[in-house]
Amino acid sequence: MYPNHGFSSTLFPSLQSLQGLRVLVVDNNVDSCTLLSLLLQPYGVEVRTAQLAKQAFMLCMHWQPDVIVSDIALPEENGIALIQQVRARLGAWEKRIPAIAVTGYVSEEIRQNALSQGFDLWFTKPLNFDQFISGLTSLVTEHYLSCAIEQRACWNGVLETAM
Repeated sequence: MYPNHGFSSTLFPSLQSLQGLRVLVVDNNVDSCTLLSLLLQPYGVEVRTAQLAKQAFMLCMHWQPDVIVSDIALPEENGIALIQQVRARLGAWEKRIPAIAVTGYVSEEIRQNALSQGFDLWFTKPLNFDQFISGLTSLVTEHYLSCAIEQRACWNGVLETAM
């Protein structure tokens, strides 16, 4: 059902946790988008791609991905600006969308800036796909667990107010 990468269940979160995940891949290199799409689809991930930040932003508004995977260096607007725009727009009325940078930049300064400006994870090209899948799975698991805890806290607050 899923590609066999030799992950043991004790070392690697369930790959089934990716089934049905919606991932937006943003890279001005069409081949990079296509490759990442082809690598994610066997895991049951629904992938959409964009080559510009503007296209990606519009997809986020209409399709609402669960995760954004973006290059930093994009024409017109960079990946950091994209993540900030998405979070500013959706932050007030939608869930926070986790973001992963996949970039050719190797500078520690750029990495720290991207992580402090909104990216949750950072991977450099060429991408080690096994590490990427592990990071994506962990990020998604952590994100949805924290959302469940927040929802429970809100629900408990509603119940306490009602009593």
